[in-house]
Amino acid sequence: MLAFWNILENYFTVNKDTFNTDHKKVASALTYFKQDTQAGEWASDRMATAIAAQPTNYGTWQAFKDAFKVQFIPPQTELEALSKLHATPQENREFNEWYQEWSQHACRANVGQNTLMFTFRNTLNGAINNQIASQSPQPATLAELVECARDLDRYWRMYAKLLDSQGNLRISELSVKNSYTEINATQPSIYEPPVRRAKLTKEQRQYHIDNHLCFYCRQEGHSIFGCNHPDKKPPRQPMIRQVFPIEENDEEMDQDEGLSFPDSPL
Repeated sequence: MLAFWNILENYFTVNKDTFNTDHKKVASALTYFKQDTQAGEWASDRMATAIAAQPTNYGTWQAFKDAFKVQFIPPQTELEALSKLHATPQENREFNEWYQEWSQHACRANVGQNTLMFTFRNTLNGAINNQIASQSPQPATLAELVECARDLDRYWRMYAKLLDSQGNLRISELSVKNSYTEINATQPSIYEPPVRRAKLTKEQRQYHIDNHLCFYCRQEGHSIFGCNHPDKKPPRQPMIRQVFPIEENDEEMDQDEGLSFPDSPL
């Protein structure tokens, strides 16, 4: 029975532009019951009742589901589902995995929304339930409650991946050699080092000065001029032109080589 309802709900969700009223959804759902069966006879009677009304009235979708459960779901099944509903806590399970199981029991239990909301809160992870209890305004429907719990569970699991074994937040920083290293958030690092040696901002430069950090490798204990990091290129050596003094015998050498220079006018 649950599979049947899941198929119907999914079909109406996919085609929500066509089945945009309860009237259309109920009228369409009644055509899925097989003839010459108990369910088919029940569906035929409901169609006859709806058509006989002036104007035609199939009722609400929720009323149709409630009538179906009363007709086809045995009371013992409802009691078992209600018992499992209270005995299926989330604890540390991933929310979607847990809620899929919990919602199956909720469909079979055939109880009202207030009961479902109360049971949902009691079986939800305690930390998530406390977070929801601190919010204002509080979720007014089961759907809002489920969505709120799903978001909190997802955010917590994303945050938990950043914690180390001591419970400290880990930050992935890009090292000088372009490999990721994890550092403890309690270390005095207030920003991620610039990629590709980007120009430091005024605040970052002041931070380097105050903490005696190198402007190149971001480490302490030396300045950029004394940095020995392997990626740092050595400073360019200045070009010096060598000047040779003129010797007394240069003129004789020039004459021997066949060179002559004009006499100075002075």
